[in-house]
Amino acid sequence: MKIRLFQSYQGDCLLIEAASGHRMLCDGGTGAAMRDFVAPSLERLARDDAMLDLVYVSHIDDDHLGGILAMLEAALEWKVYDYHAERGDPPAKPASRRVPRIGALWHNAFHDQIGANAGPIHSLLAASARALRASHVEPLEVLGREYARIANSVPQALRVSRLVKADLLDIPLNPPLGEVVTPASASASASASASAGKLIIARPDAAAQALGSLRIRVLGPTAAELKRLREGWNHWLRDPANRLRAQAIRDRYASGLLAMAGGRADDPFDLREWEGTPSYQGVTTPNIASLILLVEEEDRRVLLTGDAHPDMILAGLKQAELLRDGALHVDVLKVQHHGSEHNMSPAFCRTVSADHYLFCGNGAHTNPELTVLDALLAARVGSAEQRARAPEAESRPFTFWFNTTAAAQTQQSHIAHMERVQRWADAALRKHGPRLRVRFVEGAYASLTLR
Repeated sequence: MKIRLFQSYQGDCLLIEAASGHRMLCDGGTGAAMRDFVAPSLERLARDDAMLDLVYVSHIDDDHLGGILAMLEAALEWKVYDYHAERGDPPAKPASRRVPRIGALWHNAFHDQIGANAGPIHSLLAASARALRASHVEPLEVLGREYARIANSVPQALRVSRLVKADLLDIPLNPPLGEVVTPASASASASASASAGKLIIARPDAAAQALGSLRIRVLGPTAAELKRLREGWNHWLRDPANRLRAQAIRDRYASGLLAMAGGRADDPFDLREWEGTPSYQGVTTPNIASLILLVEEEDRRVLLTGDAHPDMILAGLKQAELLRDGALHVDVLKVQHHGSEHNMSPAFCRTVSADHYLFCGNGAHTNPELTVLDALLAARVGSAEQRARAPEAESRPFTFWFNTTAAAQTQQSHIAHMERVQRWADAALRKHGPRLRVRFVEGAYASLTLR
């Protein structure tokens, strides 16, 4: 198994390649990160006629979903171009890079989350605040400024849901993959098949699914976590002003939006509040509803956490019966929520350990937090009370991977925090090397091979 860890500004983006050749793109960073760092690699795959067998979106937030939206919009641009080129009347080539074929998308989409909703979903096709502000139509520019408080997550989720439909890109949404044969396979088969095009939810009886030589287990979210997210969507829909705004956006942009890759939101917005649903211990509802996956190949394991809360990750591991003597050691842990202190706990550090810890954060909101680095380091080299429980964590070397550097940043606050991270790493290496290893990604990506 090979993993590419991309620079993705404050977002997440990994590419997993199986020994069988199957590829899985895990989140897409921001739209700007897709353009600057990820798209060149995807273009090379497209030139080689390779494909992305599965694209996985952990949850609706610009720094995970924005890059996927930009990729899908580029795919639509190229589909239109190829259609005309095959008929001898090619338009100007798209400015975006060519995108590989996409086999399937795993994403808990807006339409399926909402259930019995408080407003007409078809009227909510929305452009981003940036596109509205650039419209030169004063009422729409006003809407764009007002809309920014929830942009870009709501519009992006809507647009992704629309782009994958059969009349546009025709990408299967949440299809079951090949089922791994397990003792529970008979009961799991029905539930897996029934989930096609619907929500991906952790189910106690669900079998792992196969993507070539990869086995993928869904550990979260649960139905209860998605219920809270649904409540937030419906709070938003119940506001008549929001419905009117969405209708105005749809009427102005519906035709043009789907035929171009414009209006990408390079400047992210954060969901500090979520439409009337309270945060769980400082973690917003969309993050709590992150799609958590365990990806396995032979005896290698990668835990993909999105921005989930540690309580939800541990509950998913327990429900899947993956904890042995109260612990799990994996080859790779994608550290949740860019290393935010709200998403880490002493219990998690003691329960989950890894040979490789991947931190996707560029100093925005002081992520990765130094307190989180301290906690994960202490779980490997600290006192007995702090140490991770898994036997493998006791003596193995381990690596902290940071997907960027201070030199790659442009905002002073981001530069300052990443400089603090680099000083922290230097001090930790002096004290705990060679058992601790540290790697900062300086180019577009770094490669990690699990053998």
